[in-house]
Order: sequence, then structure tokens, then C-alpha cells
Amino acid sequence: MAIYNTDTRLSEAILKHPSLIPVIDRLGVSLGVGDRTIGEVCEKCGIDKGFFLSMVNTFIDEEYFPVNPRDTFTLAKTIDYLEKTDAYYLKSQLPNIERHFSSLISRSGNDNNLELLMTFYGEASQELRECMSYDADVLYPTLRKGVVPPEYTERDSAYNDVGEKLHDLLYLIVAHLKGTYDHNLCMAVISAVFSLERDIRQNNRIRQRILKPSVLEMCGNKA
Repeated sequence: MAIYNTDTRLSEAILKHPSLIPVIDRLGVSLGVGDRTIGEVCEKCGIDKGFFLSMVNTFIDEEYFPVNPRDTFTLAKTIDYLEKTDAYYLKSQLPNIERHFSSLISRSGNDNNLELLMTFYGEASQELRECMSYDADVLYPTLRKGVVPPEYTERDSAYNDVGEKLHDLLYLIVAHLKGTYDHNLCMAVISAVFSLERDIRQNNRIRQRILKPSVLEMCGNKA
């Protein structure tokens, strides 16, 4: 069962799940939604209600499986959303983590393992950039033409692998950070990495439950 429907006040959903803020932005909705319901907001912004609800419910609920029409319009909308997600990672989240990490290292002592941890983050960041580069250069343009890249299945878990590496980084910081360091900046790094890891994990559900069925349909398979 869906958590939210067209009668839900969007502000209530956002306050309960703040991680929805970048999601609704990618879907074309700005903050300042007043007391309007999701249905009213979608009408005002010219957004398909079913698609909006599928994206929002899939993002926040691990148990939710959307019932979506598998047509090229839905596929195009999903790709548009994922392109905006990648842009958000590139322009906001990755630079934010890098700034926090650099500041943390520069304002901490010399007896810690922060540089090793930042190197580990750099590897995860590079994997994420490679995923997004493949999406932008190969996957999305090819899917828009109605063709599925032959390596799609092999790369299906790439974002999940990045999410797991970021989770490992959080564990390393929590369990194995040593030496003297700036505690406030350390919390900023942890918060930023956690936000990215969570966003990737939640968006993986959109890739698996909304994008993938459309791709499989193009292949002539059953989801």
C-alpha cells in the first residue's frame, strides 16, 4: 500500500521525510507548497499525479512497489528525473563532501588517519562519477532511442556498489577514526556522506522498480 496519495498534504510528507526535498525539486516542485495536497500541487505544476506518487512512494518506502504504465513517456520522465539526480550529485553533494573533508584535514592534527579515509572516499566518488558518466554518455541516450545497451544487465548493480562503499566509509569513520581532529567538521563530513549514501540507496529503488521494468519491457522480457 502506498504511504501517500493525492489527498496527502505535501508539506506534511516533506516534514516527515525531509529527504524528499531534493526529490520533489527534481520532479519540478519548489518549496512553498502551502497547505496544498499532492494532487493540487501536481495540477498546479502540470505534473502527472500517478508518476509523482510512484516516485515519492518508491523513494521513501522499501516495501512499496509501484504499478506504472510501461510506455516511452514514463521511461522519458524517469530518465529526466535520474538525470537531475546525477546533476544534484555532481553539482551539490560531491563538492560539499569534498569541501568538508578538505577543511577537516586542514584544521585537524597530524596524528590521525583522515587522509586515508579521504582516499577511500575518493575511490567511491570516482566510481560514482563513472556510473554517472556512463548514464549520460551511453545509457540514457540509448534508451531514449528505444534501444537497450547490451551491457545494461552487467552494470545494473553499479550504483548499489557505490552505496555500499559509502556505507563502508561511514563504518570506518565511526569505528576506526583515530588521533586529534575537529569534531564539528567531522560531524559535517559524516552528515554529508550519510545524506549521499541514503539518497543513492533510495534512488536505487527507483532504478530497480520504475526504470528497470521499462527497460525489460523494451527487451521483450517480463518484469
